[in-house]
Amino acid sequence: MKRAAQPGPDKSGAGRFRLRSFRLRITLMSTATALAAILILFVAASTTIVARRAQILDHILSAHLSGPGFGVATPALWPAIDAHLNASFSAFAPQGSQGGYAILRASRADGSLVYRSTSWPAALDTAALPRGPGLHTVADGALEWRLGQVRHGDMTVWVGVNRSLSNAQLRVTLWRFGAAAGVLGALIALLAWYLSARAMRPVEHLTGVMLGLNASDLDQRVAADEEDVEFAQLVTVFNAMLDRLQRSFLQAIRFSGDAAHELKTPLTILQGQLEHAFTHAAKPEQEEALIEMLEEVRRLDSIVRKLLMLSRADAGQLQVPLSPFDLRPVLDELAEDIELLDPGRAVRLDLPPLLMVKGDTDLLRQVLQNLVSNAVKYGLPGGWIALSARQHGGQWQIDVSNASSGIAAEHRERLFDRFYRADHAHNRRIPGVGLGLSLAREIARAHGGELLLVEAAQECTCFRLCLPAGL
Repeated sequence: MKRAAQPGPDKSGAGRFRLRSFRLRITLMSTATALAAILILFVAASTTIVARRAQILDHILSAHLSGPGFGVATPALWPAIDAHLNASFSAFAPQGSQGGYAILRASRADGSLVYRSTSWPAALDTAALPRGPGLHTVADGALEWRLGQVRHGDMTVWVGVNRSLSNAQLRVTLWRFGAAAGVLGALIALLAWYLSARAMRPVEHLTGVMLGLNASDLDQRVAADEEDVEFAQLVTVFNAMLDRLQRSFLQAIRFSGDAAHELKTPLTILQGQLEHAFTHAAKPEQEEALIEMLEEVRRLDSIVRKLLMLSRADAGQLQVPLSPFDLRPVLDELAEDIELLDPGRAVRLDLPPLLMVKGDTDLLRQVLQNLVSNAVKYGLPGGWIALSARQHGGQWQIDVSNASSGIAAEHRERLFDRFYRADHAHNRRIPGVGLGLSLAREIARAHGGELLLVEAAQECTCFRLCLPAGL
């Protein structure tokens, strides 16, 4: 049977790029919508304004042409009429512009000139002027004129308006309108950013509660009455999830604690009986079998003790008396143990004369023994182990390093998981069940410190134990 094809990763542009910030997406979508509406309004308003301006110019020009003034004007009145025309159309030119806003020309049927404005373009001679009723648009180089004519007896009067100045004024007005629209768009973006932040506050509140959750704070709940109606259901679901999580966690803690406690007594009895049987063994084969069984029982007993301590740590019941003591002798003893267990391995020490910490001597010894034991078990044969310590910011940083072949990147994040062992190929020949590092980290945290993997390169592996400095 052929397997159905699975959808592969999206290799399109949309799949490669996606804004991960919900707040930023809301802001951009709101701003884009507002800017699109402003752009549509701007285009519609600009088109209306341009068309309306042209209608107003034509209406005023037609009103001047239909007036009786041109038919009764005497030669002395033509300059006054010309000035009146310029004043009528000066409002349609940019502020501070110079030149004629309107032009006037009057001639008789025989071609004799009655009057012509001083700003009348020479190119607009009689041959270039359009004939016929109505208004006409004539271009004169970079200038554009709107011309109309009227006849009074044997006299023809031409009146023109400089539309180039009117268009320049329109461009200035529309540019200002566009700038105002840009400022409005920026204000809308800021407002959308602010409103999206206000809308995200309930989610940020829930996120803060989630981040603050740990094994001892699973009883926290969020009051749904204080949230908006739209988020009340989300808060209710979150609280119900916390209820289920708390019940499951408590059941797991109770089970591991009860199981470890119940196994402790029979293992102790079994170990005692095996030791008694070993002392009365009659044959070497029986002694070897009993020794192997004793080792397995002791291994199970170690696992049970670690599980019991981890269950207490999960329940927040791993209480450690913090009393100051010198940790340097413990490290010296561990260095001597390394030389006894593996004489061919070099031991490097970089320790201060006095290493005062706050905590429990036995528990911290257990942490350091675990780190040293791992360095011996997983280090390169004939390599080196280094113990160093330095004080930084009110804490001691105790490093346990060893020569190694490194730790693969996929294993580094899971080294502190329970029952996890990175080196699966050595699981059978190297003792351990994967609880040591997890328990060591819990002990370090119970002391107000931390246990970290700071280096896992090809040549060196280094674990760092951070502890509060003692007095």
